[in-house]
Amino acid sequence: MTDVYVLDADLQLIGIVDAYKSLIWASRYQEIGDCELYVPASIDNLDLLQIGRFLTMADSDMICQINRIQLDTDAEDGNYLTASGVDVKQWLDRRIVWTTMQTHGKAENFIRQMVNDALGAGADEARQMQDSTGRLMFGLGTAQGFDAPLTTQVSYKNVGEKVRELCVTYGWGYRVRLDDDVLRFELYSGADRSDSVIFSDDYDNLATTTYSRDETNMGNVALVAGEGQGSDRAKVDAGSAEGLNRFEIYVDAKDISRSIEYSELARTYPGGAFVAVEGGYDYVVPSVDIQIIDEDQLTELQTKYPGGVIVTVDGVQYYRVQNVAIAFGEKEAPEDNETVVLYDIIYDVYLLIRGYENLAEYGAVTSFEGTIIPDYTFVYKQDYFLGDIVTIQNEYGITVQARITEIVEVNDDNGYSIEPKFEYISQEG
Repeated sequence: MTDVYVLDADLQLIGIVDAYKSLIWASRYQEIGDCELYVPASIDNLDLLQIGRFLTMADSDMICQINRIQLDTDAEDGNYLTASGVDVKQWLDRRIVWTTMQTHGKAENFIRQMVNDALGAGADEARQMQDSTGRLMFGLGTAQGFDAPLTTQVSYKNVGEKVRELCVTYGWGYRVRLDDDVLRFELYSGADRSDSVIFSDDYDNLATTTYSRDETNMGNVALVAGEGQGSDRAKVDAGSAEGLNRFEIYVDAKDISRSIEYSELARTYPGGAFVAVEGGYDYVVPSVDIQIIDEDQLTELQTKYPGGVIVTVDGVQYYRVQNVAIAFGEKEAPEDNETVVLYDIIYDVYLLIRGYENLAEYGAVTSFEGTIIPDYTFVYKQDYFLGDIVTIQNEYGITVQARITEIVEVNDDNGYSIEPKFEYISQEG
């Protein structure tokens, strides 16, 4: 049996469980994992397995915090204790984005900043995850250097939900690993092993598959409404389609604010200066790259800001505008916590992106899910890992490259077994 290590609330090793009835260890790529340890009831086990303590295994990245204890007594079958835990990734769901954050840069950097500002070193002391001695026990792990761009504004959103939303968008996973007695958050991306790892009826390693095509939830054009009232409310439309092929949705984005703190503006768009205009001051930047979301937006940008050029940065197209005002303030030198108001050149991009984020939840959905027979042809943690992309082929010749999204490991009286699950979803607007 695999040893289970028990850590106290300060992440210090206090015991090892090597004799148990069963252990279920469910690791997940983009969702929150969990575990269940079923042991004979004893004074020692009751003393060791307490709510708030942590469980981990030597060959697993997942750390689970015990959140439920159940003691069952039975005169015939004996007394047993069940300790259930949840992946400490769940800690992110205990926090919200406390203020308004915006970014015009790399998605990975934004996610890491959002997490750090919510419960790591960047958070107020009351929000930090500290142990009983006041030591910071949560931080950031290694950055992967992902180049995916992100232009967005987030206010009061649950941090865990936002991380999962962005991970689904970019195909990343996230984890919180134990490193030198500190829990460290990091993103990662599974490897593409679709050329070498194949699960198929021909290999006798495919247990079940479910294929479906669903066109009941269609949407390809969004009317996005931001701040304001009635006819004065800011509006943009995302997507394009006509006639029978047009399916419209409405997106209420009034939570996206034109007013942000000056410190957030300067951090997102550095190098600007305030220039006096009637009634106040414009924040003018030497140049700004506006991510090109669709053709309609590009045409509007070219009309409003002629003379700009299309540039490509890390494979993403932007419209670069020189010497442009992007915000308005009442002071020439505002304090960090004083607010400024975004102009349409920036604000409309936030609205557009929100529209496309919502449209991503609509459309024709083709899904391919299933389970495989483990360790028959390929061995877990040797030939493939959680989050990897593999090839799946059912008996009808439907072949997809699918990502392993969950692996449930089971240790019990029957020995060791695993249940990997894969999922492929393509969505068309």
